[in-house]
Amino acid sequence: MINKNLSAITPQLTKHNVGLKRVLVCNDETESNITQIAVTMLQAGEETNSHQHKSMEEYFFFIKGKVILTVEDKILICVNGDFIVVRSGETHQLKAIENTELLTIGCAIENGKE
Repeated sequence: MINKNLSAITPQLTKHNVGLKRVLVCNDETESNITQIAVTMLQAGEETNSHQHKSMEEYFFFIKGKVILTVEDKILICVNGDFIVVRSGETHQLKAIENTELLTIGCAIENGKE
């Protein structure tokens, strides 16, 4: 069993060097294909570089704030309650319009954990 409290988890810089995350579960804590479950915080104006994951799908659940999420050629405005799945190989980018908090889930596919 894993039992954590979000307020007790030290924020760390995201892999993309934009925003902070509190990691609830990472791949070495589970036997599943989950690579990570984290609560990510972006400040207004922060944005990731456009990128893709060849062996991982990403799931985003927006808790608060507002983000422009570009996936391939689609531009979405994401707000509280939105849930988005970014498939493996899809180029995507996040840009925070407001201070934002979202749940991010990574799940490895085909080639194993990323």
